[in-house]
Amino acid sequence: MSTNDMTVTRINGLIGAEIGNVDIASDLDDRVIAQITDTVARHGVVFFRDQDLSPERQLAFSNRFSLTGGPNENPMSLSQITMIEKEEQQLKNVGGGWHADQTFNPVPSWGSILAAKVLPSAGGDTAFATLAAAYDDLSPGLQAQLETMRAVHDNTRVITAMSQLPQYANANPKFVRAAHPAVIRHPLTGRKSLFVNRGYTTHFEGWTVEESAPLLQYLFQRCERPEYQVRLKWRPGTVAFWDNLQVLHYAVNDYHGERRLMQRTSVAGIALDEAGCTAAANTALAA
Repeated sequence: MSTNDMTVTRINGLIGAEIGNVDIASDLDDRVIAQITDTVARHGVVFFRDQDLSPERQLAFSNRFSLTGGPNENPMSLSQITMIEKEEQQLKNVGGGWHADQTFNPVPSWGSILAAKVLPSAGGDTAFATLAAAYDDLSPGLQAQLETMRAVHDNTRVITAMSQLPQYANANPKFVRAAHPAVIRHPLTGRKSLFVNRGYTTHFEGWTVEESAPLLQYLFQRCERPEYQVRLKWRPGTVAFWDNLQVLHYAVNDYHGERRLMQRTSVAGIALDEAGCTAAANTALAA
């Protein structure tokens, strides 16, 4: 399939696009993969409709992408595919709070790809919010201050909460934390964005949790404003592909008594301090 066949339709002014006329279960040529990569990087999150993705085909699609411009150096295997499920009797869901995936890892994932498998009769949307637009709207003084700071991301609270869900009762959780720049420059577009999220960011490096709380709460509230958001209404065959370096997401939990099952794969990222994302690197790039 050539790049001329693929269509890209913006959903709103700040975040989101729908990609049409492409079968992501097929063997796409490199130019189409490059165009999808560029569209995700520019719009933050993209949606595909009417797809039929087996686990094997979703894995093959995910492993075509890379932030380095070369082959994916950390391809996923079938055993790493995550099934995200909420059963009829459950009241709590997975992902029911604003977060970006795996930011607690020393090398956060770049992309997440989520395919709808079982949907409730109504509800179960996912909301996405752009960290890049949130950064753009901060005052120059606060932008400059944040560019000198690093934030600590920790999965302890989320893992502890997930362990209360029946599907994770026998899991062997790993508690992980990492520090990243509070402002990053995107490796593909060069655009700056905040890199904090309510789910995993606990405090600023060198600051206590108590000292960090007022500024973090301000940033979380700014990032989650409605004008920075797009909301996806899932249909059978819908697939979302989002950029964890610049986008938060929230799985809306409004379908009690019904089942929802989603199939997720990830796209490997790179260490953010090596990607021109630190304040020092930003200064060097601008020189």
